[in-house]
Amino acid sequence: MPAYLKIFAYVAVALTLGALAAPPVFWVGNGLEAAGISDWLADFPFHRVLSRCLQISLVVLLWPALRWVGLRRPSELGLRRNPSAARDVVVGLLLAVCSVALMTTFSRLSGLLLPRPEPALAGLGRILATAATVSVLEEAVFRGVVLGVCLWTLSRGASVFFSALLFALVHFVKPAKTGLAPGEISWSSGLAEMMNFTAGLPSLWVLFFGFASLMVAGWVLGQAAVRTRSLWLPIGIHAGWILAVQTSGLLFRPAFDGAGALPWLGPRLVSGAVPTGLLPLAGLILAGFLCALYLRYGLRRVERVF
Repeated sequence: MPAYLKIFAYVAVALTLGALAAPPVFWVGNGLEAAGISDWLADFPFHRVLSRCLQISLVVLLWPALRWVGLRRPSELGLRRNPSAARDVVVGLLLAVCSVALMTTFSRLSGLLLPRPEPALAGLGRILATAATVSVLEEAVFRGVVLGVCLWTLSRGASVFFSALLFALVHFVKPAKTGLAPGEISWSSGLAEMMNFTAGLPSLWVLFFGFASLMVAGWVLGQAAVRTRSLWLPIGIHAGWILAVQTSGLLFRPAFDGAGALPWLGPRLVSGAVPTGLLPLAGLILAGFLCALYLRYGLRRVERVF
């Protein structure tokens, strides 16, 4: 089996085992609460327990999966020490923030966004922490491990595409909020909820734009990684996108309901972090163009790789 297919197999196995583990974890948590021992799962409905079990399963099985793929040392992923790491992070942040700010300004001037009367600026600390944590973790997994493994057997373009595809798909694999009562949970409930994940998906039109945004973002981040043989530039871009998109959510609100003003601008998906519509897509493409300019005309020479 090619290495890149083993990555997809690992995701499937990890999700299955996480779904099987969720019911026992839920029962143990409820049992501890009923006995007055611990209330650590008192406020967790089953879909949240399932979500955490899926995340833990993906993390626990990551190292065995990498050994199965054949990875022995990080250097085998094609990454190199980057003497311009700090500059790459700063440039990535700036080009991502500028591209989102430009599209947000255009949306505001077009009447698609309205200012919030009382912006919740206290949430800036949480946004900064989210941008730093998520960008590092997701880039390490998708542009570090997944992209690096794909490059063993695929061309650069195909590798970037497959890593972007997995990046987009994983964001939509989450349990639906079906509200199962404790008495309705059985051994197969986790698998049933996973099979019913489509119940939590938005309309097809919104889903199309959300998937398109994630694919374009994954392509830009993948190109930044293979061109620099480093994760610092994609980490900066990714963090900048999260910071700019979520900060704009504190300052502005949509001037529409539901699917909104699609195809221009729609609701945000995946915890409010993925904007939908042609305007957000244009912002992502602009960030990719600015990234290409930086790589081509930056102060340091960018070597051709792979």
